[in-house]
Amino acid sequence: MPMLPFLFALLAPLQNPPAGEVKIFGDWAVACDNIKACEMTSLTPGDGSEDKPGYDAVSFSLSRAAGPAGGFSIEVQMPSTEDGSEVSVRIDGNIITGKIPKDGLIRFTGADAARIVAAMAKGETIQIADIADSLVGLVSLKGSSAALRYIDAGQGRAGTVTAAVAKGAKPASAVPAAVAPPVIRYPRPSGRAVPMPAAMRAALDKETECGEIYAGGEGELPVVETFALGGGKTLALLPCGNGAYNYSTIPYVISGGKASLAPFDRMPEGMGGGDGRPELVNAGFDTKTNALTSYAKGRGIGDCGASEDYVWDGTRFRLIAARAMPDCRGSVNWLTVWQVTALPQ
Repeated sequence: MPMLPFLFALLAPLQNPPAGEVKIFGDWAVACDNIKACEMTSLTPGDGSEDKPGYDAVSFSLSRAAGPAGGFSIEVQMPSTEDGSEVSVRIDGNIITGKIPKDGLIRFTGADAARIVAAMAKGETIQIADIADSLVGLVSLKGSSAALRYIDAGQGRAGTVTAAVAKGAKPASAVPAAVAPPVIRYPRPSGRAVPMPAAMRAALDKETECGEIYAGGEGELPVVETFALGGGKTLALLPCGNGAYNYSTIPYVISGGKASLAPFDRMPEGMGGGDGRPELVNAGFDTKTNALTSYAKGRGIGDCGASEDYVWDGTRFRLIAARAMPDCRGSVNWLTVWQVTALPQ
């Protein structure tokens, strides 16, 4: 199921700063972020197999770190079991490895993960089975080989012995070295938040036309939340409409009795209004870290959408994390397309 159109703007490659993007190959989504760390995750099959039992019971995700020594990590989510017995990972009926799940989750690294990946590249279906050989769930491998090849290319592994699919004779030393995430320093929040005066609220509601959205509604207008940023500045989140599960706000910074649109290094586009104003969805603010979050869901179960985390650096909000999932096909594992290390000053 394709995601709602208004979210496509959120999932386009970020312009400033640049970030990765999510690609869809068959029944898999894959992304490599700004430091070439890559992830891929299974989707409910799009060829009608979603009507067959088992394909909605298991989620299969894989990640690989950049660099010559970057290995695979695999995570399998499944219904929780109570007996503590081992479940097996099988590809086209052949048992690859097994493990006892904890809270419906099993993880593989090292040699076990490498064996699973090698079999995935040539297989058609993953079966997860319990100790009694009863089927726990199924995962389609359609497109998984192309997704692995995308990771090979994105990390510079194509043509080397480290590649999962695009193997070659070049040594591991030919793979580009991993790089550390960029570092952004932020001041710790201080001071007290200034409430938005009623006259200022009325003027901004009129200017943005956000007030008209609530005109004629019952009760009072939604409250403008305010948070201290330090340096005499206050973040104010102006409510600007909502749907069944998405709540929009326009962020302002109040300083010296005046409100101005909050500055960002990457403009948050919210529900794709396209009017040049920053817009957040389901916004939150962490008063301990100066971190501002936006989390937009494509549908209520949360199997598609986009999220962005920003930190206030004293002058503007800087993007420190972004995750996305463009197709509404059962995966709640949104893929990382941007990451930064945020440290207090």
